[in-house]
Amino acid sequence: MDIQTAPSEAEGISPTVFRRLFFLWAVVWGSLMTLISACGSVLSNLVVRRIGVFRWWSIFWGRSMFLGVGIRVKYHRKVDLDPSRTYVFASNHQNALDIPIAAIAVPCPFGYVAKAALERVPVLGLAIRFSPSVIVDQSHPRRSLASMQRAGRQIRQGLSVIIFPEGKRSYQRDLLPFKKGAFLLAMEAGVPIVPVTIVDAYRLFHEKRRLARPGIIHVVVGEPISLEGMTRRDIPELMDRLAREIQSELDNTPRE
Repeated sequence: MDIQTAPSEAEGISPTVFRRLFFLWAVVWGSLMTLISACGSVLSNLVVRRIGVFRWWSIFWGRSMFLGVGIRVKYHRKVDLDPSRTYVFASNHQNALDIPIAAIAVPCPFGYVAKAALERVPVLGLAIRFSPSVIVDQSHPRRSLASMQRAGRQIRQGLSVIIFPEGKRSYQRDLLPFKKGAFLLAMEAGVPIVPVTIVDAYRLFHEKRRLARPGIIHVVVGEPISLEGMTRRDIPELMDRLAREIQSELDNTPRE
């Protein structure tokens, strides 16, 4: 069995004075764009509450944030997804940039799977409540199950969402072990699951170490995996398949 190790500083992002100062600028600029986008999304949804409005503001948020810090997102979509269909997008999770990256790279309108605690965050919590996102309460097993079933119904009714099966940020190229919760949600919904691979965001941003630099981030949106005929007993096999596909893209997608 291959033993996966965290990337070296040379492979990730090594510390310099410029990168620490650039991180401060990225936080200030990103916070400003988040505030503007959240307020714009809430106000727009008061007038017209449609997922297309939320998608417009999500794309604006991601593009304006990256424009101000010199980051470009290059994406490759392996197939043309039907925007009228519902999907569960499953992405690896390298750092805090992953959500605005997904807003730009994923071709269909979608909401986020958000923890209930985020609803209490000023401004952002209000934006989440007005968005088509799915709220999952993990504070108690019974509440978690009920919110998962409710989320599954929302997805079956036509709401695509994105999930991060690792459950936390990896800050490296290689995947962390997947958690079952995200796959239980996908199984509850019964819609195709689409792998999304964020290849190299960890090389440009590391919020824990307070480092950032401009550059290019590559993203691969894969082919849908049908869950038709699958049951909960098939979840380990599904987890393994998805992990293999994402890790293959991480290992083989050219980086600049």
